[in-house]
Amino acid sequence: MKRMRADEIFERTVNEYLNRFLEKNPDFATYLGLHEPYDYLLPKGSTDRFIENLQLMEELLEQLNKKVKLEELRFEHQIDWAILEKVHERWKFDFYERRIHELNPDVSEELGSLIFIMFARNYAPLEKRLDAIAARIEKMPKYLEEFRSRFEKSQPVKLWTQLAIEKTQNMTGLFTFILQAVRGKVSDKVYERLQRAVENLQPALKEHLEWLHRLLDKTSEKWALGREKFEKLLQLRELGLSSEEILQLGIKYLNELKAERERLANQLAPGKPVEKVLEMIESNAPKTFEEALEYTRRVMEEARRFVQEREIATVYPEDVLLVEETPAFMAPVLPFAALMMPAKFDKPQIGIYLVTRPKDPANLRKHLNYPSIRNTAVHEAFPGHFLQGAISNRGSVVRLLIDGSETVEGWAHYCEELMREKGFITDLETRLIQVNDMIWRAVRIIVDVKLSRGEMTFEEAVDMLVREAGMSREAAVAEVNRYTQTPGYPLSYLLGKHLILKLKEEVKQKMGYKFSEKFFHDTILANGYLPISMLRRIFDQKIRELQTMS
Repeated sequence: MKRMRADEIFERTVNEYLNRFLEKNPDFATYLGLHEPYDYLLPKGSTDRFIENLQLMEELLEQLNKKVKLEELRFEHQIDWAILEKVHERWKFDFYERRIHELNPDVSEELGSLIFIMFARNYAPLEKRLDAIAARIEKMPKYLEEFRSRFEKSQPVKLWTQLAIEKTQNMTGLFTFILQAVRGKVSDKVYERLQRAVENLQPALKEHLEWLHRLLDKTSEKWALGREKFEKLLQLRELGLSSEEILQLGIKYLNELKAERERLANQLAPGKPVEKVLEMIESNAPKTFEEALEYTRRVMEEARRFVQEREIATVYPEDVLLVEETPAFMAPVLPFAALMMPAKFDKPQIGIYLVTRPKDPANLRKHLNYPSIRNTAVHEAFPGHFLQGAISNRGSVVRLLIDGSETVEGWAHYCEELMREKGFITDLETRLIQVNDMIWRAVRIIVDVKLSRGEMTFEEAVDMLVREAGMSREAAVAEVNRYTQTPGYPLSYLLGKHLILKLKEEVKQKMGYKFSEKFFHDTILANGYLPISMLRRIFDQKIRELQTMS
């Protein structure tokens, strides 16, 4: 009785604070799939938003400590409480030490991405979504003014300010192509409201761009987090490894994978260089885009059936992934493909994998060759990102607050090797594509650690991606631009897979003959947004429960 009452108090208290959080962060509500009244609102653009979020989290933790005892809660709520404490620690680090909110003056990430997701997700009739988009655009001049106040006493990063100028210039293009795409498809009333909102925003955007250009005069060249703060970030994520240990792991993987790539290339075409062998693989491609789209659709369905029939993981029949051609109006911002995940509260959980038609048919084979499509089906769909997201969305909202990027990215990467071991991928060509991708992820580890610690210049990072991962210089520059803003994320892919494999061995040893891969996979899929350290706690609890039952 006491436990039931404690759980009820916990849920009621958390839900009350989450509702207050969503009022202050209506953009987050939209991402969750909660649309009324949030889709018509914007958060504060100033630093007050972050201060108020921190205060709210502190109040919530204080109330929980007053009202309930941790040991009186059921295990799921104990995990949720631990998540709230971890999120609070991370928010404090981001606000007081990393301070990216006053170092990166890029407003397009906050506003452009929000409008795009409302337009791209088909969660409501187009007319209703456009009405909400118009309402948000009408509020943007005020948001921009508040946003600029963040930088009154700070010294932003020069590189990020330059990127912000370029991306802010592109925001008008986003709104213009939305207007062009919906002309004649909605009522005159809604279209005219949207058109007026976009027109009225132009002077505010012009003023904002002029401000960004003036801001360049007071910027700093320094974007690296620095060794001490980077180490602290890794500790907060509880990865169990120092930055130096992660770096050495990346170097070890890079050397091993390059040798494996040479071996595979030699098996496929003795004596030919790797680059030529990869070109040969790319030539094994559908003749038309329509064939490529249909093959993608078929292989993703095959992967779904394979996961079910081999009992690799649970697949719910109501969770559906559609494969569609990228609508023409979205193609300029999605040059290759994109997975549109269902939101937390979407019922049913329907995702869309968008494939973009190449402008030049000769480029079809680069990304839509048969081996790449087969590997993509595993990584993006089943049992990769889509399955993980759809099942994890069934958990509590609290679990969406935490960033377990090593689990999210590591899982999809782990699935590639898993499906090869299970026999879904059997050909050497696809294996070579996988190993080539893993080399890129190993390089990401090395570059991420060295950039974040301030031991590698921007140009050195670009050169390494071109040299070791075979990237074009243009693509490498875009990658490194992103890496400078997301320390610790690029290393999450291969490190995440490494940590999942390590966790699997631990769970195997603890469970002995009772271990099953389906149990292991279902547990990760149900908790796919959580860090590995919390997954370990969940496995330990499940193992204790199984031992008690037996």
